[in-house]
Amino acid sequence: MDEVEFGKLLLPGKITVTNPYLDSCDSKVECGRAYKRLHAGIDYRARTPTKVTSPVEGIVVKMEFRGKEYSPQQDPSGTIMVETQGEKPMYFMFLHMSKSFVKAGDKVQIGCVIGLSGKKGTIFPHLHVEYKEYQQGAYRQPTPALKTIAEIKKRGNFSPTEAVLGKGPMVPSRKSCITGN
Repeated sequence: MDEVEFGKLLLPGKITVTNPYLDSCDSKVECGRAYKRLHAGIDYRARTPTKVTSPVEGIVVKMEFRGKEYSPQQDPSGTIMVETQGEKPMYFMFLHMSKSFVKAGDKVQIGCVIGLSGKKGTIFPHLHVEYKEYQQGAYRQPTPALKTIAEIKKRGNFSPTEAVLGKGPMVPSRKSCITGN
């Protein structure tokens, strides 16, 4: 699965990758303080508001940002984080959302609309998608601009496209999309 195919699980319409996984961010205007650093997620062009669907089944969890916990509705960077269940939990993060339709504790199915794209914490409207594995008790959070691939791997970040491989067909569930805790 490439980044465009993965984007089709997330967004409707034509999929445009504006900043691929592990590419360098070369525009100071677009990247701000992340300029000239490696990108540990995938950015997709997404006008505001565009419906964003979950590519995985899991539970919405709270984010910690600068020492404070946030539910998806209050997160300053517009982050929704979905934790997959299983032997090895995986965390998918969707950033810059303008609106969240989920709250911490909600269970989501593949294909559920979880929120609307936006530009919280950034200049241009887009959807940033990141994947992280929980490693050795290390705290999980959206990855800041990292300078080397070694730093990214140490933090447990991998391409979201690699993370969904081998998880079976990614088709929307016929069950209720979102259930509360």
